[in-house]
Amino acid sequence: MEQYLTYFRLALTDPLCVPPWSEWWTANEELVQRVFPLMEYVRLKHRRLNGARQLMSKRGEEFELFDPLFLLSCPSCGERTTRTGGVSGGMVLCPICGVIVTYTCGPIPRETEGRE
Repeated sequence: MEQYLTYFRLALTDPLCVPPWSEWWTANEELVQRVFPLMEYVRLKHRRLNGARQLMSKRGEEFELFDPLFLLSCPSCGERTTRTGGVSGGMVLCPICGVIVTYTCGPIPRETEGRE
């Protein structure tokens, strides 16, 4: 079981060092079903990374949600995200969940102190 908990920890804290959830799940679902109690297996199957976060929380490990603009992996399902847009704003997209967040960027402040 520890190898699965290690994957969950890394997927929640350093998602680029592990495969995306869908790849990992495809390779591990059968073993997860045998190792975890039924309710935890079902939670992981349907809630994906959110289920892993809940499972780890029940074990006393809490993981903060990061600002989605800086995530390269979806905080809900664990898939890699993409970004659209440009200097004025855009969206962070997940191939499973869709739009995670939209954002706008204001103008970059110009330093005027000491200039005339």
